[in-house]
Amino acid sequence: MTLSDSHSRHLAEAAIDPAVSEERGTFTAARGKDVPQEHGKLPRKPGLVLPVHTLDGGVFYRLRPDNPGRLPKYMQPKGAANRLDVHPRQHERIRQPGGMRFVTEGEKKVDAGVSRDILMVGQSGVFNGQRDKGAALIPDWDLLPTEGERYSICYDSDIETNPNVQLAANRLACLLRERGAEVFLTLLPPARDGSKQGLDDFFANGGTVKELELLTRPYDSVDIGLVRLSRDQKLRAAFGDLERRFWAAEWKGQGGHSARDIALKLMEAARRHGALHPDGIRVEKAQGPLACEAEVSSRTLWKGLNRLEEMGFGYRDNEGRKAEKAGAFVLRASVSHHGHTPVPPASPPFWWRVSLRSDLHLRAPRLRWSSPKYTPKRGTVRGTRRVRQGPPREARPAVKRLGKIRGAILDALDANGGAMDINELAETLHRKRARDLRRRNLPMLEETGIIEVSEAGDMVSLADDWLERLEEQRESGGEIQAQELARRRYREKSRAYHNRHKTRPDHHYVNAGADGFIEDLEPADAPRSEMSPLAAAIRAYLEKNPYHAHEPPGWIGATLWAYDLCEGKPTAAESRAAVEELKAGGHLASVFRQARGAA
Repeated sequence: MTLSDSHSRHLAEAAIDPAVSEERGTFTAARGKDVPQEHGKLPRKPGLVLPVHTLDGGVFYRLRPDNPGRLPKYMQPKGAANRLDVHPRQHERIRQPGGMRFVTEGEKKVDAGVSRDILMVGQSGVFNGQRDKGAALIPDWDLLPTEGERYSICYDSDIETNPNVQLAANRLACLLRERGAEVFLTLLPPARDGSKQGLDDFFANGGTVKELELLTRPYDSVDIGLVRLSRDQKLRAAFGDLERRFWAAEWKGQGGHSARDIALKLMEAARRHGALHPDGIRVEKAQGPLACEAEVSSRTLWKGLNRLEEMGFGYRDNEGRKAEKAGAFVLRASVSHHGHTPVPPASPPFWWRVSLRSDLHLRAPRLRWSSPKYTPKRGTVRGTRRVRQGPPREARPAVKRLGKIRGAILDALDANGGAMDINELAETLHRKRARDLRRRNLPMLEETGIIEVSEAGDMVSLADDWLERLEEQRESGGEIQAQELARRRYREKSRAYHNRHKTRPDHHYVNAGADGFIEDLEPADAPRSEMSPLAAAIRAYLEKNPYHAHEPPGWIGATLWAYDLCEGKPTAAESRAAVEELKAGGHLASVFRQARGAA
């Protein structure tokens, strides 16, 4: 099979050496029957066929249809596993240690790099070098050396604005670092007309290998936002005004400082992938991850968002949003059509100086509030004066934590270079008297070794190892465990929501809808076995009171005893065994249906 003249010109316009395309085996499928089908079915449409070469010697084909219509631009055989593409010319060399390897997407970009003697690793898509939603790398990475080697992630220029591409790059960077690799990032500039361009377009538009090296830097997720701001003067001016609003705002009390952390996380997302809006900067951000990053509960998140709207800091922009898409927010800022920065005052305050840098990169993690002591009470049975006899809930001791107000102090010190005069610090935090700050908030930070206060008490500075000391405090206060628990609950809730429509043909389901809870029931005509007296009493009670179907079994047994609906008082273990008996026999199907209807 050979290349047609139009496909040869297309590859030449992508800055690919014809010898490189010949070694890969790229050819033209002039008719549908020319599309190879030996490694899985591909659409029988004329187009450019690109063989994918894996390091273990395997080959399969990807198709670029001439007229894809509603089909994707590139397609691989249905059901084929994700594999890494390495050009045959580099199979031996890329296994040897040394050199920078560039990771990109697509065979054309790989061939454009190989044409300039650059070590290239190709993925079929930005996420396709990973598996299990970023939990691990695909097995092909085991064939490449990673320990002590250098890899640069080189995706299309839309990485500056596309949060999905940024997420893929960040996951890949973390996984490569876990294997001991030194990770870099190559941020390609947009094309001259402002459209996105990949590595092949970069070389076709006159880019050189030397320029590519200058665009490559050690990987840091903050870099993406900084480069965006440096290239877009209007966006930089809008973000500078947004930062001034952030530092100039007075965040009062627990609710105010919780809203402050929410605003900060929205600003970080806006710097990475926000877009200009007539009212400021528009950013898309799912509320679940936003709550986890700001270290607040879902209820507190809603309160904080309402507070931000009342302050005029921003507002929700969800008109026409689909249910599966993340919500959008508009952060109010003055948008200069010429990208001009306002003239600073004669003696600019702290927040003016910080906003001129437009690099809101605060290293301190978000902190949680202290946890109060919890002493459970038995209470009484509903509708009676009888005291509950079930086992009480576990008591929780009070946990003293640094809290978000002290976190704001660390943010101000970090933004100012690590040290501040105490009067300026009080002014930054909108405190009327510096001595209140010195008496109430600084002692705990000083005792834990996070900050240092001069003997005269007029200078406050961060300790050299303040981040390590801060992590120790978060560990002792249970904040890291609480953060992991919140993220795990969010993942479970998200997974349940996305799987809410999945069913199995051999079961009946009660689909709870958007809450994601699905009850797995036996067929309605399943034979029912004889049940114990306690199980019969529980079933009779739940059929009359279906809204109690999700109460703990021990509570249900104690309630039956309280109402004299069973002989003697059942233990929690007996009640649990009776409920399991009912579930195994399929006796609770109607009860769950009624419970869902009552809910």
